[in-house]
Amino acid sequence: MAMLKNLFALMILLAITVALLPRATFATVGIPDCAKGITSDCGFGFFKIIVLGDTSAPIDECCHELVKAGKNCHNQFVESILLSHKPIKGTISDLYRRSNETWNNCAATSSVSPPKPAH
Repeated sequence: MAMLKNLFALMILLAITVALLPRATFATVGIPDCAKGITSDCGFGFFKIIVLGDTSAPIDECCHELVKAGKNCHNQFVESILLSHKPIKGTISDLYRRSNETWNNCAATSSVSPPKPAH
């Protein structure tokens, strides 16, 4: 019985560690300067959608932050993720597809205009 309790405690500790790992890892990613206006909660939300394949939609405030940062910044953010993470759900093509879907959904629903591209 004691061994079963120890195993159960170990499984809970493992589950907590796995649940916190992506958030801790996200904080260490080389985030582009242009994305500094995106809160860590929103950044983690985008990480879950794009890399982990979470099917929930980002909240409006997060879309506002993303569109304000711009498409180029979004692409830089995705590239920085690719340098440090393998797609956890699907292929790299799936990651790019989810990235484009996220951008397109946010751009369509946000009241903010993206910045003009630099020339």
